[in-house]
Amino acid sequence: MSTHANDLDCSFRRYGDAMVLALSGPVDYATVRRVGAAVERAFTDPASGTVILDLSEVDFLGSAGIGILVEVAEAQRRDGVPTLRIVVDGTRPVIRPIQLTGLDTVLALYRSPEDALRDVERWRGSASASSGTST
Repeated sequence: MSTHANDLDCSFRRYGDAMVLALSGPVDYATVRRVGAAVERAFTDPASGTVILDLSEVDFLGSAGIGILVEVAEAQRRDGVPTLRIVVDGTRPVIRPIQLTGLDTVLALYRSPEDALRDVERWRGSASASSGTST
């Protein structure tokens, strides 16, 4: 399903047991409310333990977009583990503002949805291995 608002396209798809929200177009003051609503919708899906936000087709990331990334990432941490994974393409205009603000050291960034999902599975595997030990 896709919707348009101010040249922003939001599409949802399942990827394993994660919900992938792919954005295309600008993430700025004019579109940030739409992004927030789409992210909220992805997190309220009962089958989603993790949301992968794919920004690889975003052509502009303004300060309002940076703000929503920070807000959502902080709100969606469970037991110190981020439940939001963000896909960025290093050659796109998205990674530069993230790096300039220092958020590349705070946000869970990946090169592809597959990389993000592998990290989720790796974390789940280590969490179940550690919960299997008793004292």
